[in-house]
Amino acid sequence: MTEEEVVTRLKQAADAKAQAEKGAAAAADAFAAAVADALRAGIKPKTVAEATGYSYETIRRIARANDIGRLREPTVTSRKKVRPEAGD
Repeated sequence: MTEEEVVTRLKQAADAKAQAEKGAAAAADAFAAAVADALRAGIKPKTVAEATGYSYETIRRIARANDIGRLREPTVTSRKKVRPEAGD
């Protein structure tokens, strides 16, 4: 191969890589939007995590990035930590 052919091949590979990265970014954005829509519709995070194969933590991060509030009701223990009752 000549140097010109090698450079042409490198440019084509770089263009293909850039297109793939754009596609991956678009797919990630679409996934995050679908997860946020599911959470807003009332689907439990556990169900979303099981359906997508992603961890609960990933689902929580997407929720936080989309300004979605609490994903579950506070437990009795966590409520006591926030509002300790007198005499405990």
